[in-house]
Amino acid sequence: MSTLTFSVCNLLFIILLSILGIRTTKAELSSSQVDLANVQGDIIIGLQKRFEAFWFCTLKSDSLSIEGFRRSLKTDLLPLITTTQGVIDAQKIIDNYQRNQTEGKTKRLLPITHANLGFTFNGLKKLGMNAEEIPTGKNGVFSKGQKVDAVKNLGDPVDQATKKLKTWSDDFSDEVNSIDFVVLITAPDSHFLNKKLDQIGKIFDGYLQNSFLRQGNVRPGDQFGHEHFGFTDSISAPKIEGVNAQPEDKKAGVVEPGVILLGQPSSGGNSSATDPKQAWLKDGSFMAFRELQQLVPEFQNFCDESAKSVKHLNISGDLIGARIVGRWKSGAPLSLAPNEDNPELSEAQDFDYSDELKQERCPYAAHIRKANPRNGIQSGADLRKTVLPHLMIRNGIPYGPELTEEETDMMKTKENRGLLFVSYQSEIADGFQFVQKTWSNNPRFPAQTAANVTAGLDLLAGQTSDESPRTAQNIIPLGSAGNTDPNNTLTAFQPFIVPLGGEYFLMPSIKAINETLGL
Repeated sequence: MSTLTFSVCNLLFIILLSILGIRTTKAELSSSQVDLANVQGDIIIGLQKRFEAFWFCTLKSDSLSIEGFRRSLKTDLLPLITTTQGVIDAQKIIDNYQRNQTEGKTKRLLPITHANLGFTFNGLKKLGMNAEEIPTGKNGVFSKGQKVDAVKNLGDPVDQATKKLKTWSDDFSDEVNSIDFVVLITAPDSHFLNKKLDQIGKIFDGYLQNSFLRQGNVRPGDQFGHEHFGFTDSISAPKIEGVNAQPEDKKAGVVEPGVILLGQPSSGGNSSATDPKQAWLKDGSFMAFRELQQLVPEFQNFCDESAKSVKHLNISGDLIGARIVGRWKSGAPLSLAPNEDNPELSEAQDFDYSDELKQERCPYAAHIRKANPRNGIQSGADLRKTVLPHLMIRNGIPYGPELTEEETDMMKTKENRGLLFVSYQSEIADGFQFVQKTWSNNPRFPAQTAANVTAGLDLLAGQTSDESPRTAQNIIPLGSAGNTDPNNTLTAFQPFIVPLGGEYFLMPSIKAINETLGL
């Protein structure tokens, strides 16, 4: 079975080859514990991607359509699915191509495309699986779906009278055409993306009741690798013990395989490892997908105006932004570069907040400290219980046009742009949901701080369902006195990230597609 699909043609596009590579991919990656040829490629190290499409589909319910879909799934789509080993093999080809380029000759892009696949709880039911075979997820989070979770746990804006989500699009709110599965497709440019979409669309022609697309692409020029707020993205992804972890990754978080993959060992336990009826889940992972609109000019204006409000400090809006995020736009962490940006530290991970328990450099409420507090919660805390079980691997991509001059001048968003957020974890309730609800949205996390203050919300990703103002402490840099001053707070009266929808998916293993889901 092929684990990597190449579009072979003589035409090679004149684009820098380096932009297709993945920062965390190592061609020599291997594992004796995890079968990398059985794990879908976006989960651990991420598919090579410059353009990406998420094709959300609703299956017809009649038995002939379901049977036809399952046969096509095994016969036609499975050979197109890229595994983790396939991503590694692709990177070897890319690296070899780069090494063999003639000096001074324009580098060109190899037309490599990938596909991955995920199912919702309803989708698995529609395939005819028995109830005891389908995972519900801890607290039923997978079986209930993200729409229910968004109202009850994620903090998405809710109409207080009707209890309905206010900002979700019709595509994700549709009660009739609930999503059954998603196909992820990545490519080096829009031409190859559309070509791959057409190929896969023909496979399922006649089996679908409804479908819709979300597409994203990396940002151009010197903004490659940055999300729309301008910050370098996906730097702090945890690594997996025995798979891709290196000694230098320890402070950022090295997790057991079972934190990300179902049926693999983890100190937190994993029911799929012991339940024979769900043994087919091994090497799969749950994906949380979110369409997140980013209000870029509003965020930049907030940072600039907040800096101006303390003129005597003579600070920039960029410093306020860095303190909200926890990193400078280059990626340099505030913990290592507290006063000014240092691009040489753009990928630095050698920090864990253990030497700044009183938030001497990075605020408790900073986005990256909320999302991964590392060793900075309490002195002596057991990370294997308090932090590591909740880490997730993120492999999203920006979407939408670049900021226009009109938007900058008006300080008002007109175009829809943002992030197609993707995270992988073995339990949504322990991963994405926990981080959003218990850390980002929780003003009292971390609790019992050494600085004896209430941290406040993550001003970037934190959500309040009633759209009330969000306050964070110590965003304004007032020195050691400000770190412990409960009145040193900054309040945002509007969100800067607006959730437009999302869903939860099971990303099954290759073996599961071949032996359980396909016919």
